[in-house]
Amino acid sequence: MPLIRANQLLSHSPEVGKEELHVLPHDRQADHQSLERLAEQIQASFCPKVAVESLGEKAWAGFPRHQAESLLCDISGVAHLFGDEQRMVAAVVKHLADAHPIPLHARLAIAPNGAAAWALAHFGKQAVEMTDDDNLVSSIETLPVESLRLETSVVETLHRLGVERIDQLLKLPRDGLATRLGKPLVNRISQILGQLDEPIIVHHPQPILSFRDELEYPTRDRDILLDRVERLIDRICEGLVQRRHGALRLRCHLSLTPQSPITMTIGLFAPSQEKKHLLSLISTRFETLSIRHDVVKIKMDVPLTAPLRHSQSELFASDVTTQASSSSLAFGGSSLSRFVDSLSGRLGRDTVWSVEATKDSLPENSYKLTIMTGNQNRANRKMRPSRTIRPAKTNTGGESKARTANHLPSHADAMRRPLTVLSQPMTLQPADGNSLNLGDVPEAFRLRGQTHRITRCWGPERIETQWWNGPSIRRDYYRVETSEGRWWWIYRDFSESKSGSQKSTWMLHGQFT
Repeated sequence: MPLIRANQLLSHSPEVGKEELHVLPHDRQADHQSLERLAEQIQASFCPKVAVESLGEKAWAGFPRHQAESLLCDISGVAHLFGDEQRMVAAVVKHLADAHPIPLHARLAIAPNGAAAWALAHFGKQAVEMTDDDNLVSSIETLPVESLRLETSVVETLHRLGVERIDQLLKLPRDGLATRLGKPLVNRISQILGQLDEPIIVHHPQPILSFRDELEYPTRDRDILLDRVERLIDRICEGLVQRRHGALRLRCHLSLTPQSPITMTIGLFAPSQEKKHLLSLISTRFETLSIRHDVVKIKMDVPLTAPLRHSQSELFASDVTTQASSSSLAFGGSSLSRFVDSLSGRLGRDTVWSVEATKDSLPENSYKLTIMTGNQNRANRKMRPSRTIRPAKTNTGGESKARTANHLPSHADAMRRPLTVLSQPMTLQPADGNSLNLGDVPEAFRLRGQTHRITRCWGPERIETQWWNGPSIRRDYYRVETSEGRWWWIYRDFSESKSGSQKSTWMLHGQFT
């Protein structure tokens, strides 16, 4: 849902204000995992043949996210188990509403083929649409051509030709359509009419690699426990090799008697299936583990894996040592990933973070912190919320004062942004009478009781937010040099100005030296 549409719904909702609103960024990987879990629930409760929709090479018109959002179910020979198709649909609706912490509201459709069901579910007038062979054409003919899952360029061409709905499209000769707009359009028409089968790829959940070892004699001896763990890792690595995946997260479960069990979770920066690397991470955790009672059972599993990317570090391996090193890197990740894994193992997974840039124009929101290990998509988690804002709008003003030496720095200029950005900008008090002149930087500022005179400045560079992101924020940034030789990054904040007022606030936001 577009942010502007969400804001409109929230502003008219009577529930707004009762609870704090949480806005989270879109997470493609989490969405896909949730859809797969839902597919597994449908398989277990309703029908065995459930597929996550397959996507084309390019995004379909009207669906710019280009990610799977639908499930296709083959209910042939299944509906009678619920009485009929209508009762089956009612059971699915009830399951979606009752079996989840937050009720799911889905659009459902039953049709003779998957293409028609997809079109009715997405573009039908009702939340539940049902049709049969006799009423198929009449059910789909008023749907827009976007319901055929066409590329944007094809839909734009059809619109220029005056073709908006499927019934208008069906009146055109298919040979001419294939010549003008390509064979995929004709195939989509044949699929929705049931003249061309569209195979579905049934979702088969891959079981988690899990192995256990029940000790013949309970013990707390670390050497014995590590020996058993090593045997389990051998079996895990064999399973990873068969799947051509690497471990991204390991879990070791120690069953004690009579104490409650101990569970250790270890995240990896890059997928790995090398025994030595995985064992070293487990061994590091065992060093800091306090085992006060005997262990009776050890269980090892891999809750998160990812495809392994093989790489060859050298064109020619001159000796056996080089070959072994290349093989180790291919199956265990780079030296960087090993270093990150080692830090996470010793300091804790939640203490090792990476910094990633965002598309937020405000400098204080232009980055996010992400856990580096144990994530299939490390961009999924971040420490603090930030609004999605268009890139900064930059306006190059004229020379702000006679002492201005240059205009704005270029994108390739190393001095374009300061080395240090303050987490909380500091207020600057103009030390002369020029603060009301919006075209000039004051001659001096007072900061923490000291006066700093400005000798040179560059700017302004305008950074502002869009209106749909809340109260407008407008800032003019300047690079300035003080008489002490310091280089500051300051801005004049207009967001607090009242209508018709020329008052503004000066802030120190960063330091170049």
